[in-house]
Amino acid sequence: MGMRAFVMIHHSLTEDGQTVSWQAIRRYHIGLGWHDIGYHAGVELVNDHLEAFIGRPENEVAAACKEQHMNELALHVCLVGNYDLAPPSDALLEFTAKYVVRPWLERYKLTVEHIVGHRDYATYKSCPGTQFDLDRLRRLCA
Repeated sequence: MGMRAFVMIHHSLTEDGQTVSWQAIRRYHIGLGWHDIGYHAGVELVNDHLEAFIGRPENEVAAACKEQHMNELALHVCLVGNYDLAPPSDALLEFTAKYVVRPWLERYKLTVEHIVGHRDYATYKSCPGTQFDLDRLRRLCA
């Protein structure tokens, strides 16, 4: 696996229920013929607390954004929820910054300018959501 140059943010485009959706996403991706879930990590509200989930190993290519070789160039995190309908909560953004994105930035010596949305490369998508403020996440990671 080559150098990671970006951290790409996704949303599941599904409503976050009270049960864990992460394994359902993994099963769906495997059902598409992929060997594993497409993302390297996920964040989800489970009952009343936030959880971070491991996806593909970081040294594996993702199956999340084929445009401009971003599967190879980025680490991908999916926040469970539909952020076209409403913005993610402050708690979700703070948790994602603390437990997923900031550690990746430090490990791979990246800056907040390297945090991108799926929509930045796949312009036909709104992902991580029209209500998702990437600059707010970047500020939380600074």
